[in-house]
Amino acid sequence: MKYNESIADSSVWITATPSAAALTLPFYAMEAGHFMADGDYCVTRDFHDSFLLLYTVNGAGLINGKITLKNGEAVMIDCHKPHEYCSSSDEWEFLWIHLNGSGVAPFYELLYTNEVRPAVINSPQSFIFDLKSITTKSKNSDILSYLDISSRLHSLLNSMIASLLDDEHSMRRREYSRELEAVLDFIKENYAEPITIDDMVDKIHISKYHFIRIFRRVMGITPYSYLTNYRINMSKLMLRSSDM
Repeated sequence: MKYNESIADSSVWITATPSAAALTLPFYAMEAGHFMADGDYCVTRDFHDSFLLLYTVNGAGLINGKITLKNGEAVMIDCHKPHEYCSSSDEWEFLWIHLNGSGVAPFYELLYTNEVRPAVINSPQSFIFDLKSITTKSKNSDILSYLDISSRLHSLLNSMIASLLDDEHSMRRREYSRELEAVLDFIKENYAEPITIDDMVDKIHISKYHFIRIFRRVMGITPYSYLTNYRINMSKLMLRSSDM
């Protein structure tokens, strides 16, 4: 590990030791802070047992040597892998939280299906308020504080996902609306038959791999999982509304 933590004395750094109750929640904070860093600030690690949420208030940071995190942008880092975050301006003011919990990894995968990239936060004041509230409440060790922290972390991650998916979702919907509708109609009409992904792709004019990626990005689920869920839902309906 390499650290050059050039931060102002006014910076806030809180460490927390989650209780057994906190460890049962889907999200909990391990450390949190509000740093006013200079241009020499840099942290390089091979491993840290957590995920890291960073949000730039002023200035800019450089994540893993290639991602610039500008004002009003947030990013998550999987610290179980080698990682680095450094100032990329003379001053970098940022809020950060090391978090863990059973819900974090699934949210991370939902955020970044391909590559890690910054999320432009649409409601920065609310985002900053939640980050600062988590930092403050991390000093407490009561169950209500743990519940509040878990709820706020969930809200923060939802905001990041919404930011990243909104534009892409709309674009993909428009660009592939005809193909998606064709596949959804095919599933609706043939769900009772032993259909495969190849059968779905036969109805459109894009590659199998590309189709699966687009479908998952727009629908939030793989085509085969969508088919399975559709069959289950139709089975429920038949069980409740008929004598079958």
